Amino acid sequence: MKRKIYLYENRGIFSRVLEMLAELAVVAALGLFLAQYLFLSASTASKSMEPTIEPESTVFVDRILYNLTDTKRFDVIAFSRSGEPEDRDFLIRRVIGLPGEEIRISKGIVYVNGKELDVSPYTSEITSDGIAGDALLLGDDEYFVLGDMPANSEDSRSSTIGAVKRRMIAGKAWFAVRSATEFRIIH
Repeated sequence: MKRKIYLYENRGIFSRVLEMLAELAVVAALGLFLAQYLFLSASTASKSMEPTIEPESTVFVDRILYNLTDTKRFDVIAFSRSGEPEDRDFLIRRVIGLPGEEIRISKGIVYVNGKELDVSPYTSEITSDGIAGDALLLGDDEYFVLGDMPANSEDSRSSTIGAVKRRMIAGKAWFAVRSATEFRIIH
């Protein structure tokens, strides 16, 4: 019977270790590329997005695919407070108003272009109208965002946030992890 020769049989252990280290380096580099350019992670400390996203969760944000599509009403997005690309201080909120729309909140009811918008599947009771008490006309690249728990949310109703410009949006939040056993897809 003929003896079979295997690919790794004639190589020394040093050669095999080097090959494994090279493979590990390639996998690590690919992982870093995906984490840096395709997705990003942001941490949430506030209760502003409860129950969709629990406080102290890590949220994974799709950067590439989201930037190839249009932002839709009720998308959950991550955006930088300052609008600067290097700013990693992200807020995560739900899109309520789209570019060119007029947004007004009166007595806890959201109006888009004068028509009532039912936000009840996404947000709890809105107790403060904020700057949206007066009608806000969004620009061609502006979005109006709310937290899912508006009573505890700094969002577009606040003069410190206001309308979110398109360049401020990092991507769409798609997955939240709180622990090894607590994770969910964000809708």
